[in-house]
Formats: sequence, structure tokens, C-alpha cells
Amino acid sequence: MRHFLRKPEVLILLVSAWIALTCNLAYWRVVASNIPTGELLTPLYFFSVALVTVGLIYTVMLILAIGPVARLVLGLALVVAAAAGYFTDKFGILFDTGMLVNVIETNTAEALELLSPSLIATVTAFGVVPALIVWRFPMVARRLPIAILERGVAVIIALGFIAGPLYLNQKEIFSLGRNHREIRHMIAPLNVISATYSHVRDSIETPAVYRQLALDASHVEAIGEDIRPSVHVLIVGETARAASFSLNGHLHNTNPELAQQSNVQFIEATSCGTATAMSLPCMFAIEQRGEFQSEFGRTEDNLLDIAARAGYAVHWVDNGNGCKGVCARVDSRDVHLSDVDHICPDGECYDEILVHELKSLLSSVTDDTLIVLHQLGSHGPAYFRRYPDDYRAFLPDCRSANLGDCSIEAISNSYDNTILYTDHVISSAIDALAAESDRINASLIYMSDHGESLGEHNLYLHGMPYQFAPDEQTHIPMITWFGAEVGQDSGLQSSCTSRDVLSPVSHDNLFHTELGMLGIETSVYNPAMDIFAPCRNQALLITAGNVPANRS
Repeated sequence: MRHFLRKPEVLILLVSAWIALTCNLAYWRVVASNIPTGELLTPLYFFSVALVTVGLIYTVMLILAIGPVARLVLGLALVVAAAAGYFTDKFGILFDTGMLVNVIETNTAEALELLSPSLIATVTAFGVVPALIVWRFPMVARRLPIAILERGVAVIIALGFIAGPLYLNQKEIFSLGRNHREIRHMIAPLNVISATYSHVRDSIETPAVYRQLALDASHVEAIGEDIRPSVHVLIVGETARAASFSLNGHLHNTNPELAQQSNVQFIEATSCGTATAMSLPCMFAIEQRGEFQSEFGRTEDNLLDIAARAGYAVHWVDNGNGCKGVCARVDSRDVHLSDVDHICPDGECYDEILVHELKSLLSSVTDDTLIVLHQLGSHGPAYFRRYPDDYRAFLPDCRSANLGDCSIEAISNSYDNTILYTDHVISSAIDALAAESDRINASLIYMSDHGESLGEHNLYLHGMPYQFAPDEQTHIPMITWFGAEVGQDSGLQSSCTSRDVLSPVSHDNLFHTELGMLGIETSVYNPAMDIFAPCRNQALLITAGNVPANRS
């Protein structure tokens, strides 16, 4: 008996059962929500689902935990399952390829904000300690033919764990799968293993050949008396959801400054993804959401490259989130560690540093210019770190990066404070442009990369697979502002640019809308995707002066 218990297949079964039952609490809540009617069916239902779940994990572990790497694979599986299960349980995060890419591209500061005592305790108790036990577990040495035979028998048993319950209880189990399609992204560590496999496969299959676009791009500069350069500012919001903007009807007055600005319009929009790694490059790409792949940000020209080719001076200013490859071929600067006393306390900067850098760039503008400001915005879970004390308007606010320490009201208040501060940043950028109106023609668009869940449907943060994502993670704000001269010179009618006429739009529209805003002529421009095309006097471009349009 002792010899039998020391077989690797027995250890793998024990580890699989431990992971299934202790590292997947959110999954088991979904299973419990689908209990069939009839008291006698309930125990059988749970036993069947448990057997299938253990069988799935056991099968994969039998394939991966082979020979001398068995202990290492099992130890990693325990730690990964404990961590993934924690985030699914606490925040409703589902692990697919998009979430994996988001994790890979998370910077150190963001990763540190996610660390909490409860995360460390959970991973230690359910991952690290069992992994140490596995590492010291004595396993019997076997000849290769015996090892292959016994592993084959174990695989057959594992498949039996899956096939038997499916045969006897297929109605209940298939009903669970149909009613909750998201569960395939919930079973740790299978979700992480599957996402890793898909990501590696796609990376190998996707050619790394760089693709140039819009080689015919050109920009006709202003002629006549008004030869002032055009300056267009695109503010990329971070994790801002439309539902929390008072310009969109939110009860908290989160947009007091923008409400006082002239020529400002709020437009309802939807995002390309639910995480920055997908949404940010997608915003600047020619492809629409269904066609876009995250690596396109690094492997083909985007809006910034085309604007630079057409003659624009292009600048990317980032407050620490990174551009995911979008700004790789234009002037870019990361300002989140700048030394500006009133904006950058404790070594990191609030988003007003972007306005500070904008003013510096405006002071030296001589050519038509595109400036992108990428916010730190409302990135969680440490919302309280995104705004200074002067913007703690909604109280009580959550002062912890561990959302479990706070009530939903406090979490929502903290988030609303970030939107209040974003309102100030956008309004300040508008003021900076308006202050230079005697020598530039200015316009501005603000658009968030994705939204955020704040406890609705028991979900927090963002990154849900798009097909399961709630509106809070995909409905985003778009805000436009045009300097008076731009509107007059272009024939842009304010009645046409109102939200009632333009809404709803999406990230898919941004590429072509920006080409129209910048007056860039190219064969890839699609006026049907330019949200302002119907509003623009067709004899005029929405750029510096009265320039005859010559689109073909």
C-alpha cells in the first residue's frame, strides 16, 4: 500500500483534487447557482461536477507532470491555481488569452498595487505550502516501460472521471455549460494553461513581417491669411466608464469643469476590448474590433505612423501605463517619474503632469501637430492613488488597494473621485489650448480605452472576455472640443456634432475620425467611419484654414 501511495499518478491525483476543491471557489459558486430541482439530485449533481472537474485537471496534469519535471510542474500548478483562483473569486476576473497578455504587460507599479495581505495569505496557504509538500514527497523509482504503462492506465481512469458523470448526468452538466459559458475560463489552472498555449501558438503562427499602411498619405497645409498651425490633442483615458460621468447622467457631479466649457460634447461609445493590452493598440489601428489582434500594435502602421508620414509632428506623452507598441516609431516620453513638486508627490505623478508637458510642447509648436496624452486615469484597484486630496469630493472613499477592505459605496466614491480629477485634467488641457488660440487652431478628443466594474454582478476591475463582459467594462466616454476658429473655418455645425446625432460610436470609428480631423488624404480613409464626416462642410477640411477638399 505504501508503495502504491508513492506512485507519481497518485500524487498528481491528490494535487488535482486539492486544486479543484480549494482554488476554485468562484467556479463552485456558479456550480451551486445551477442546482437542479429535487433534493435527491443535488448530492449527485455536485459529486458528478466534482468528478468531471477533478478529471479535467488530472488529465492535463498527467500529460504535463512527467519524469524529472513532475514536482516542478505540480508546484507551479498549485501556486498559479491559487493566485488565479483568488482573482477570479475576489474580482470576477476570467483568464483567457487577452487577460494573459494583460498580465504579461502589467508594469511593476501596477503589479505591486495588486499585492495584498489576503492575496499573499491565500497563495501561501493553498499554493506555496502544498507545493513544498509536493517537493518533499517521496516518489517510487520505476523502469520506463512500467512508468509508461501506469501513466496510460491513469489517463484512462482520468478520462473515466469525465466520461462517466457526463454519461449519467449529461442533462444537468450540459445545462451548466450552456447557462454559464464563462466557466471554461474559471477552472484554475486549466484556464491559465489554455491561455498560455493559445498565446504561444498565435505568436508562432503570426508572421513578424512589418506591414506599412497608407503610403499615399498626405496633408495639404493651410493657405491664405490664416497660416496658424493646427494642434490636435487626443487624450487616451484609462479605465474610465461612461456610467460614471455626470455629462452622461451620473448622479454624482463628476464633470463640473467640463460642464462649464464651451463647445464640449459627450458621446457614448464602446471599446474594442476590456483591457489596455487589447484596447489601446486597437484604438489606433485600421482594423475593426472583430479583425484586430493585439500584436498589430507592433507589426503594422497605425494612426500615429500615418500622421507622421503625412507631415504632422507627432508626440506621445505617457503617465506610466505604456503605449503597447503604438508609439514605437514617433517621439514618445514617459513623464510619470517627473520632478514637479505640486504634481508628483512621493515619486509618482498625478495626471496633471500631462497638462504640464502639453503646455511645454505648445510653447514651441511651429508645425501642424498631433499630441497624444495617455492617462493613468482611473486604473484600479488603488483608485485613491489616482487623485490628490483636493479631489476627495465623494466620501467615504476607499483608501486601500485591497477592495475587500471597503464597502461598495466607498469603492464607487473613490472611483468617482478619479473621474472628477480626470474632468479637471481634460478641462485644463482645453484651457491650455484655448490660451494659445492667437497662434494655433486647436481641437481635442478624449476617449477611454475601456471601462471598469465596481461590484455590479459581483464583478470588479476589468479584463473580462469580451463576449461575457458587462456594459460597465465596454461602455466608455468620448468627449470632443473644438476651438472656435476650427469650427468656423471648417463649417462644422455644432447642432450636427451633438451626442444625439453622433451616439453611439466605438473605437472602430476613431482611426478614420482622426484622419478626417487631421485632414489627411489617403486611400485607406473611410468617410463612412468618420463620425464627423456628415457634419463637415464638404468644401472645407477640419484643419487650419479654408482648404479645398480633394478627396477621392
